[in-house]
Amino acid sequence: MTEECQDKLRQAEQERDYALSHQKKVEIPVEKPVLYQKCGNCNQTAYLKAKEKYDTQREKLEGRYKTKTAMYEALMFLLIWYSVSTTLFQMIRSKIFISDCVVFFDTIATFIQNIAGLTILAGKNVAQVSNGISNPVVAGIIYWMIRILISGGCLVGVGILLAFIEIKIAGLYKKYCWDMITIMVILTSVAIVIYFGESIKKVLSVNLLLLFVLSQGAYVGIRCYLKVWLEKRPY
Repeated sequence: MTEECQDKLRQAEQERDYALSHQKKVEIPVEKPVLYQKCGNCNQTAYLKAKEKYDTQREKLEGRYKTKTAMYEALMFLLIWYSVSTTLFQMIRSKIFISDCVVFFDTIATFIQNIAGLTILAGKNVAQVSNGISNPVVAGIIYWMIRILISGGCLVGVGILLAFIEIKIAGLYKKYCWDMITIMVILTSVAIVIYFGESIKKVLSVNLLLLFVLSQGAYVGIRCYLKVWLEKRPY
């Protein structure tokens, strides 16, 4: 419904801009009724009576709107809390999903350790240039300085790159996917992976947590593509 309303609003704005740029403006004199006319039976004006009635109706409608909005938000919070709690309880009971989570994070930790080991090894190899210095004290100082600079610089660079990637992903989520649809997709994906994990493992020999991450990546890509495609429509 939100996307439909946004499309209608965007279409109306485009039609307004087209009308302003392609049509001639013609001024037509219109007689406006005078609101400040004295009421014959009382001391108040007709305008004040109408305004008082309007204010009363507006306050009632605003009160109803706030009440229904609060009820809607409370209902949505309860539904999300129920969905998340039941999904988490089922996740704790699912041995397959827990084992896949352990394997997933263990693989990430092993990859990070390998990168760190290769970085330290590269720093150690580069620092071997200090062996040509005859003074052992100076050679040792230069060796450790080069090693620390190479290893620390590479690790800091990798950390900055990962932080940049996380910031970009968070920006994409906030720009294109920050709505109730994303929450429903995440909850549905988690529920499918957890509740049907055994059936999925029988068909596909894939890590369940990795499958969830890939599905979220595909969802974000589809949302970004649709958003850009809708913005480029002529009307």
